Amino acid sequence: MVIRYVVLSALLFLGVSSAQTLRIFASETQQQAIQKLVDDYIAETGTQVEIELGGATTEQRTQYLSTVLTAQSGEIDIYLFDVVNPLQFAATGWLEPLNSYFESEAALQEYLSPFLPSVVQTNLIDGTLYGIPAWTDTRFLYYRTDLLEKYGFEPPTTWEELREQALAIAEGEGNPDLQGFNYQGAAIEGTNCTFLEALWTAGGDWRDADGNITVDTDQARRALEWYRDTLDSGITVPTIAEMTTDLSRQAFQSGNAVFMMNWSYAWARFQNDEDSTVKGNVGITSVPVFDDNTPATCVGGFQWGINPYSENKEAAFELIQYLASEDSQRYLAAEWSQTPARTSLYEDADVLAAAPQFQDFYYVIINARPRPQTEFYTDVSDLIRSSMNAFFAGSEDIDTTLQTMQEGLEDIFAN
Repeated sequence: MVIRYVVLSALLFLGVSSAQTLRIFASETQQQAIQKLVDDYIAETGTQVEIELGGATTEQRTQYLSTVLTAQSGEIDIYLFDVVNPLQFAATGWLEPLNSYFESEAALQEYLSPFLPSVVQTNLIDGTLYGIPAWTDTRFLYYRTDLLEKYGFEPPTTWEELREQALAIAEGEGNPDLQGFNYQGAAIEGTNCTFLEALWTAGGDWRDADGNITVDTDQARRALEWYRDTLDSGITVPTIAEMTTDLSRQAFQSGNAVFMMNWSYAWARFQNDEDSTVKGNVGITSVPVFDDNTPATCVGGFQWGINPYSENKEAAFELIQYLASEDSQRYLAAEWSQTPARTSLYEDADVLAAAPQFQDFYYVIINARPRPQTEFYTDVSDLIRSSMNAFFAGSEDIDTTLQTMQEGLEDIFAN
């Protein structure tokens, strides 16, 4: 397999895709996971496949794709895109609609039926399919099994239980470095989930069925009062406004947190990293709720999409079907701990032998919900994360934060 390192230069867009070669755009980490699958596909079909490596973050890769696709370049045939992007990319004409590649609507629905409903939902827009799930992800409440067992606690099901357990364990341990609860408060994508998960589990949502913005509400106020309490009670660190996804992972991995919200990637780090102090003492459970509301967490993951300007769309569709197949996702789950987007793999003997955590992951993943599905997602995300970061930093109070998000979202959708 040829790996082509992308240089963000306008000269790159002057080439024309060869009918004999398919080009995939992915990050270096993604390339490492799919390399064997691509090699096998080349060997089985004789099709040549090149991988162009993009930026390390979703934002960097999206910026590159924006340049390529706005120029209507066929340089890339296939690309991996984040679960938050289908509607945004479809609205800008950056994704090839896939319905016509199936013989009928019934054939399309039959093809999609083995996938998790949450990932299908994100890729179907008004009945049109724009992406095929490569793998999924979600956020979990991680907890220290040894500490909960020591103090006679079961995993918390409500936020109040989490608070009580965190306080009791911190007092009992007497370790000033031990945080009760760690989560993300920096101005990053994960902080959108920090807000949405508390909002959802309070029984609210960011928008109602009629499209009205519903952020300045009692449910959202309860969510922010909870986060204010995590700071006031001391179960989280005063610097939570600086906490990124991997800083959270590091705090838990070093033994300095009882509870933590994070994505599935952290599990493998806790079990496999040489410097992990929590190996064998980590549990996962659903996001806690307020009262008797329903658990809910943010769905994540990546999808395979086809460049609508590609000259090799039929061949590209054959390749993404291969890369999203049950066998391919079994390999990615067992060898790379990529969370499967296919339901059957959570009971698959080969997957569970290599990655037994997926058996526990499933009951959390089925309650995952999409983040705002909108063509204005970048603006929505920027507003929520910046507002919540200001709140966590103490520069904005609850009333101001809710009003800022409410009015800002209304302005976004008024345009």
